[in-house]
Amino acid sequence: MDINQKAKELAYYIKGTKEFKNMNRYKDELEKNKNLKKHLNTYLSKKNQIYSKYKIDEANKRVSKLDKEYINFFSNPLVTNYMNSTNEFNSMMKKIYSSIEGELLK
Repeated sequence: MDINQKAKELAYYIKGTKEFKNMNRYKDELEKNKNLKKHLNTYLSKKNQIYSKYKIDEANKRVSKLDKEYINFFSNPLVTNYMNSTNEFNSMMKKIYSSIEGELLK
């Protein structure tokens, strides 16, 4: 068994999930709007800077404040759909990682 081949197969199956397809569809829609894309990139950059600079409790407080500043941005349907689909994809991936971990610990 070639583990790299199995990894490619897993990636192929992940690409076929509704979570992956939805996330990519909403990402494509969002990227068509250059202003929204730029705004999202700015938000993500600020969020990443906060998490890299502060300890988790302080970072969470600052990100919460940042989220409030971007409340109008997040109310845009394109952004909402993208963020929700990204969360669904991340949840699916977390389940996959948990399943793999469970198998490794048997």
